[in-house]
Amino acid sequence: MQRRVPFRRAAVAVGAALAAVCSVSGAVPGLGTVPDARAAAAVVLPYQDPSLPVATRVNDLLSRMTLDDKIGQMTQAERTALPSASDLTTYRIGSVLSGGGSAPSPNTAQSWADMYDAFQRAALATPLGIPMIYGVDAVHGDNNVKGATIYPHNIGLGATRDPALVQQIGRAVAEEVSGTGVDWDFAPCVCVARNVRWGRTYESFGETPELPSLMTTEITGLQGETLGGPASVLATAKHYMGDGGTIDGMDQGNTQLSEAELRAIHLPPFKAAVDRGVGAVMASFSSWNGVKMHSNKYLLTDVFSAK
Repeated sequence: MQRRVPFRRAAVAVGAALAAVCSVSGAVPGLGTVPDARAAAAVVLPYQDPSLPVATRVNDLLSRMTLDDKIGQMTQAERTALPSASDLTTYRIGSVLSGGGSAPSPNTAQSWADMYDAFQRAALATPLGIPMIYGVDAVHGDNNVKGATIYPHNIGLGATRDPALVQQIGRAVAEEVSGTGVDWDFAPCVCVARNVRWGRTYESFGETPELPSLMTTEITGLQGETLGGPASVLATAKHYMGDGGTIDGMDQGNTQLSEAELRAIHLPPFKAAVDRGVGAVMASFSSWNGVKMHSNKYLLTDVFSAK
């Protein structure tokens, strides 16, 4: 796919900074290292200056945002739920995604890039001009795009025991994803599948923490050595954490383990992902000892910040 992404680099410059605020990890390495020429010419405020530290830019931007801006930036809409790209302007929406099978028509790389550009123009038309960030589930290739290369699911890649190969696959996926203009990939899944009755076992590299930890090389493949480099796509480690260890393999179920067991089995791949500089982490819909992960401040904030 030929890369045609006139707005993408501006989105990485500030849109990823907002992802740092809104994501669980807040780890976005290399931000602002490739300023867009047009964006640089228009710099008048600290948050628009890619030469400043990320924290400085984020704090300045947050100080200028209204409540509507903040609500909009915390919202990620599926593209089919948006009657018009102008909704991004009206509601200050910060992110758009394509779920499984959600694609423009015709389903070509050119159409994807055109769609992305339309959304980005609408986002940049807001008073603060905050770029949106677009996410896709390119979990074993850019599988929403017709003609994209499809690779084995993680369970098959884990069977290779070849982290270098997985990194190469991540790089190839990033090149195809960035060729459509998209910034953000909801991959890799680094869960530890402990029960084959779980219907998403194929998303796991393996049943022991060592194997998914080893395969976090996919993150380096997707992002490159630094975010913002050639064909760099924001990676996402998911689903934090314990989704592969639920009772009876129930999807979005309850993982009943002591904290020591949870840390020993399900935490190591996420630590490995953060150590690799993963740009985002997705919280799980599952629960730990009856508490939903999305409401578990201890795991999301205290444990995660300590890695």
